Amino acid sequence: MIATRQLCVGLLTILVLAGANGQTPAPTTLPVGSATIADLKGEVQIHSAQGESVNAQRGATLAAESKIDTAKGSLLLNLEDGSQVLVKSNSHVVLKAPNQGKGYWLELLMGKINAKVQRRLGNAPSFRMGTPTAVITVRGTRFAVEVDKKERTQVEVFEGLVEVAGFIHGAPVMVRPGFSTGVEHNRAPEPPHGLENRENENRWNPGGPPGGHGDDERDRSRPSGSHNTPPPDNPDHEHDPE
Repeated sequence: MIATRQLCVGLLTILVLAGANGQTPAPTTLPVGSATIADLKGEVQIHSAQGESVNAQRGATLAAESKIDTAKGSLLLNLEDGSQVLVKSNSHVVLKAPNQGKGYWLELLMGKINAKVQRRLGNAPSFRMGTPTAVITVRGTRFAVEVDKKERTQVEVFEGLVEVAGFIHGAPVMVRPGFSTGVEHNRAPEPPHGLENRENENRWNPGGPPGGHGDDERDRSRPSGSHNTPPPDNPDHEHDPE
């Protein structure tokens, strides 16, 4: 009788532990260089490093070396470090693992992105991304990068400081809010100059409703030369194709 009672107690203990384990899943961490799709709109094609087609849907995890092509669509990514990248229409982006190769988080080969990079503290490595003609380095900021058909890179800064370097010898330039620079093949970055069109600053709200245009109207009503900046941590996720 005693042996039977002890056996029942032992089985009950095992069942309770098993139930507890089932109710408390182990926390998961994204692999270095991966990203999740926070939002998307329109036509978007994604391929893995092996060339296989990946289903583009909200919540999907994309591994490093995934290739993203947007036609008339757009895609909002949450990177593994907490940064956000809005891939605009007609763009080609490749995700990268920052602990490998050139230390990039991503490469923009064509088109345009808006980025809100998580702030780096202490000795944490900077966020780096590449284009065919430039390397962009930041430690926490908001900026836009565009690569045209001639592979010219244009960088616009809305918050913080952005370092832009070309692929030839020469010092990089530091671009502060309200300024931009351009980099062409085998050229050093242009001296930073003031933004003539600040529309992008106000159309970058990943936390806002897709397709919202309120900030656009406010921007057009500003006097010429105004350098007001939007409230921090309220980026605009504008999905309408350009």
